[in-house]
Amino acid sequence: MSRVLKLSLVWCLSCLSSAVLQARELSFAVEPFLTPRSLISAFQPMRDYVGAQTGNKVVLVTAKNYDDYLDRLFKGEFDLAIIGPHSALLAAQRAGYVPLLKAEGALHAVVLVRKDSPYQRLTDLKGQLVAFPDELTVTSMLGGELFKQAGLVQGRDITFRHNDYHNTAAMMLLRDEAAAAVVADSALLPMSPEIRAGIRVLAESKGVPQMVLLAHPSLSADERRGVAEAVAGFDQSRPPAHNFLALIGISMTRPLSDADIKQVTPYVEALKRHLELK
Repeated sequence: MSRVLKLSLVWCLSCLSSAVLQARELSFAVEPFLTPRSLISAFQPMRDYVGAQTGNKVVLVTAKNYDDYLDRLFKGEFDLAIIGPHSALLAAQRAGYVPLLKAEGALHAVVLVRKDSPYQRLTDLKGQLVAFPDELTVTSMLGGELFKQAGLVQGRDITFRHNDYHNTAAMMLLRDEAAAAVVADSALLPMSPEIRAGIRVLAESKGVPQMVLLAHPSLSADERRGVAEAVAGFDQSRPPAHNFLALIGISMTRPLSDADIKQVTPYVEALKRHLELK
């Protein structure tokens, strides 16, 4: 073998080794706002796209419930994570996570009732049971504010039943196990026309920033930039009709602003108080 050929072979092997070392496995965690099967189905296309664009193996993960997800997030177990804005900011404080992008639009909590129900205002629900998502979610906090503003106190005037998932809260309403359900407004979008025809929105909360994409502090600036560009480019890679995440309002293209952080800060403090009590 000639000396030139040997040097070329060594150079090629060196480049291959460098590429292998640069590629890595990244855990991509998604807040358990839907059942695990629904989450995997919804986020698999984004996972595949981010993996292809960054050259990394991206593995989708979630948790059995919101408490477990937060615990693992605060321990720094996830390389990438999508979660509500108040929890994202607390993860940045406690575990050094770096906010990369936020979903477009605003998140609202909506109170749903059956279309043929007699309830016309929140006060009509006095004495009834209302299904909620996990109490630590910002949706649950916004929903709780609506009832508080209406003068209804949990445990005295009304009963809240918290669930692990948004769709579980909605199903309680559809199965007549609750008089009303609190969910994020984005949960209405993927509902079938038949289901939407049988429900109506009784009340809607103010809006807050949508879900946030976080990166573990161990990722380099170049890695964070590559992930952010891939996630932002995902929407353009798929027709809107075939992009379920865009349909439910998870279209991430821009970072959190100072105004976003200011708006979410009261819910960060509320989350801290909730966690201290648990």
